[in-house]
Amino acid sequence: MNIVALVHFAVPFRNAGSETALHAMLKALQAAGHDVTVVSTETPQAPQHYQWDGLKGLSRPGAWAAAQTVRELAPDVIVTQHQNTALGLSLARELGAKSVFLMHNDFEQNRGILGEEPDLVVFNTHWIAAQYADTVPRSLVVHPPVWAEQHATEPGGCITLVNCNRDKGAAHLYYLAQLLPEVHFLGVIGAHGEQVRVGGANVEIVEHTTDMRADVWARTGILIMPSVYESYGMAGVEAMASGIPVVAAPTPGLRESLGDAGIFVDRDDMDAWEAALRQLLDPDTYKAASARARARSAELDPTAELEAFVHAVEEVSGHARPRRRGRPRSTTRTAADA
Repeated sequence: MNIVALVHFAVPFRNAGSETALHAMLKALQAAGHDVTVVSTETPQAPQHYQWDGLKGLSRPGAWAAAQTVRELAPDVIVTQHQNTALGLSLARELGAKSVFLMHNDFEQNRGILGEEPDLVVFNTHWIAAQYADTVPRSLVVHPPVWAEQHATEPGGCITLVNCNRDKGAAHLYYLAQLLPEVHFLGVIGAHGEQVRVGGANVEIVEHTTDMRADVWARTGILIMPSVYESYGMAGVEAMASGIPVVAAPTPGLRESLGDAGIFVDRDDMDAWEAALRQLLDPDTYKAASARARARSAELDPTAELEAFVHAVEEVSGHARPRRRGRPRSTTRTAADA
């Protein structure tokens, strides 16, 4: 099949969770023998033609230029997400292609998109699918794929926040650093949202990175995720691959991703956040929490879900083949939910 992903951002030029999840799913399609091209509309810093981790990319700033490019590519399937979904669905109807909508959140605008009847809807979590699956003819759940071995390393000693914007918990980072002056804190600049950079004797800011294992996880002992909203939370899943305990706000997505390994604290209860971190500074408590994190990471191996995704795309396009067993791999080291 000829598959085109029509998206606003793409790795490596934007490395947030949606983009890294999309990349892994497209790699699975490519590994199954399909031709895959990524067309992005909001990456003017990218070359017009590029390759990243074996995938072809085309940067076409603006909807008109991107639409023309998609028409020229004459795809069998258009995969799309976020703000380019309406355009992607329209082009699929125009070209007689099948449409695949990757739905990463339960925001209100998605109700209208689902009303456009994509041929296949891929929900990123069961909690979102439970709200919408009955409203679409064909869907499945594919959790944002994380290959544990691409992130696993020996943990460091920092308490880390990935993405220093307010909704992700930048204020928590700096406040907790004041409460625990004996601990080194790490803030990782994210791929979206206004970044809050506040200095401090025990706070270090790391610039946005595509090598989370070396630049972040190897320096992290505890990850905090005091987010206002997380539909899933890839950063937490990546961290658990190294046995890094995750202290998180109890959003539905983080409860689904972290499972019993998560240490959940009400976002606004700063006393509870301090208490949870101090408990993890005890070696025995940390060891037990780390073991739970590693066990949860093993449970989240994405092989089966990616295989189901490839089969669903082939089936909806009329190219169904017997189910395969294998592990499509990406060699990228991307920043999750950054």
